[in-house]
Amino acid sequence: MTHGGFSKKRKTSIPLLVFIGYLIVFSSFYAFASNTGEKEITLTLSQVVEFALANESSVLDAQDNYKIAQSNFRIAHKEKGFNPTVQVTGDVTLVGEAESKALLSISDSVALNETSSDLANQLEQADISVKQAQNALENVEENTKLKAITTYLEVLKAEWTTEMAQKTLEQAQTLEADMENQYQLGMASSVDLLKAKQTVERSRINLNQSNQSLLFKKQQLNQMIGYPLDTPISLEKDFPYQPLTEELDQLTTHAQSDHTNLKDLLWQKEIETITLKQIERNRQAKIHLIGSYVEENYTVQFDLHSPDWVLDWKVTGQLSEGDNTFSTSTSQDPFAPSATGWGLGLEVTWIPFDGGIAKERKQQQEIILAQIERKLKALPDSITLEVFDAYQLFLQSDQAVLTAQLEKQIAEETYRLQSQQYQAGFISDRTLKESELTLESAILNYQKALYDYILSKAQLYRVAGKKILVEEL
Repeated sequence: MTHGGFSKKRKTSIPLLVFIGYLIVFSSFYAFASNTGEKEITLTLSQVVEFALANESSVLDAQDNYKIAQSNFRIAHKEKGFNPTVQVTGDVTLVGEAESKALLSISDSVALNETSSDLANQLEQADISVKQAQNALENVEENTKLKAITTYLEVLKAEWTTEMAQKTLEQAQTLEADMENQYQLGMASSVDLLKAKQTVERSRINLNQSNQSLLFKKQQLNQMIGYPLDTPISLEKDFPYQPLTEELDQLTTHAQSDHTNLKDLLWQKEIETITLKQIERNRQAKIHLIGSYVEENYTVQFDLHSPDWVLDWKVTGQLSEGDNTFSTSTSQDPFAPSATGWGLGLEVTWIPFDGGIAKERKQQQEIILAQIERKLKALPDSITLEVFDAYQLFLQSDQAVLTAQLEKQIAEETYRLQSQQYQAGFISDRTLKESELTLESAILNYQKALYDYILSKAQLYRVAGKKILVEEL
């Protein structure tokens, strides 16, 4: 009986235990999900650059334009080959005894001279368009990299500013407390106390402004990398100091060959030169060699015309109901013979007077080419000055890093000595605290100088036409 009572109690407890177990599991799950939703995401500079490239709309548009240019290039090459057009027409007799007829024609155009024809121009322009689209894509990608690096470092510098504002406020509050004690002891006036309180309020306002600026810059970063604005993100702050490996002459030489503006101008010159050749070719006399060959069951027609020397050909035939062979159709071509055999003709077309339109167009094109030549002539000096200016700014940031590093070392040594003096009882804890604040400020100043150094190096690479690699910064 006791055994039976124990068994009943056990059966009653099992559902309750299962319910409690599920409750604990789901509560833990929801707590974990909630904590995960608010957990900070730690990102490195490389990750931010990668996310920015994947999210930036201008980069995505440039990628699409590059794919379109490649597609047009493939289309231009496919048009170059043998692509005959087949056309079938006919009459079907529904009422009466008339014969049903079907007309079949096959035609195509083949460029015999592929170096000075419209087809050659299309191929060359398609090739240049691919290069321009690729250059535009690389240009947008490098600009996006620089933008991501700038935004990343702006957040870090805003954090540096906020930390400095926080330490300034704490120091001002300490000084206010000292001034309050001195005022109580009659060693300071009420004016001195009010000035100390004013310094605290100004420091508090400065801290609030720094916090607002930091929040805004973090939201800008989140937007750039495709995250919700309120996503908490922590950024990697430690960067090694990497000296520049290139000299000014090397950077200038690289810029002279790979500068974006230089490439664009050279390609534009090629395109405008093609247009000028087309204008000159349109003024030339056009010679058409026209002919046809007629047989009982088919007709062959061709038209060879200059100056592009493109051969247009066509084969036609007609099939009637009850007839197993093709028969030639009626042709209105004056050079086609009325009977079987060859029909040949020569046609020359020349426009000696067009009111000066072709001449004006040629002059316009020559002016455009002259403008490009002037820009190409002036561009090397502009590139040299641009690289020199970016290099000088980089040298200034480099010197600032070395100076900040020296100040940090001095602050570290000062704090070490004063720590020993404090332990020996020669200085007060207030003096040691001030030394500690000076050291923290020196460390933050060095970090800020290093951020400026990294940004100036990235800007120098951008001006010199070099790809920005985060690991080289």
